[in-house]
Amino acid sequence: MRPDLKDLDNDARLPRTDYRLDTAVDAGGPVPSVAPKLAHPPRSGAESRSNERLGRLLRQKKGPDAVMLVVLSVALFFGLIGLAVHFLWIVSIIVMALGLGFIVADSRRDRIDMANQRTERAHADAP
Repeated sequence: MRPDLKDLDNDARLPRTDYRLDTAVDAGGPVPSVAPKLAHPPRSGAESRSNERLGRLLRQKKGPDAVMLVVLSVALFFGLIGLAVHFLWIVSIIVMALGLGFIVADSRRDRIDMANQRTERAHADAP
């Protein structure tokens, strides 16, 4: 929940609905075009100091923490290495499949060549 919607007691509730009504010049009721203002109950000194301290903490501009930046950088680096290794596994499987296909095709070609040589010798030896 946004800090400006929190109750000043650091409670996670919406602000109280105690309204102070603004009155018109001569009309006895609230002015419809003016939004009612919140009436803040009186606070103790310690409570107001605590609220001021919390308000200053919330208003401070905080940059990225150096440790968090290092952790995120290392995570990104190892994620990229993991992606590259995964990609290399896929490439290696494809290369092995192609290599196995070339070996099978070469052995088949050798068997066909040996069969053709046998038939040529048989035709050459026949009268």
